Amino acid sequence: MPGVAARTPGGLTYTQAIDLIAGLGSRARIAGFDLVEFYPPADIDGLSALTAARLLVNMIGAIVRQD
Repeated sequence: MPGVAARTPGGLTYTQAIDLIAGLGSRARIAGFDLVEFYPPADIDGLSALTAARLLVNMIGAIVRQD
């Protein structure tokens, strides 16, 4: 995501992050979630805000689907 405090090369893609959230939710109880490093002044066209929101919604969905 471009709108973060310290951009670095590499890391997870969006698809990898979604798969990680889904896998974690099916294997363990999720107790919490923290989205850090988002820096709106560095965001380009709202791309980072949209990506962060989509990750958050997916995490909420994984938590709701837990037994």
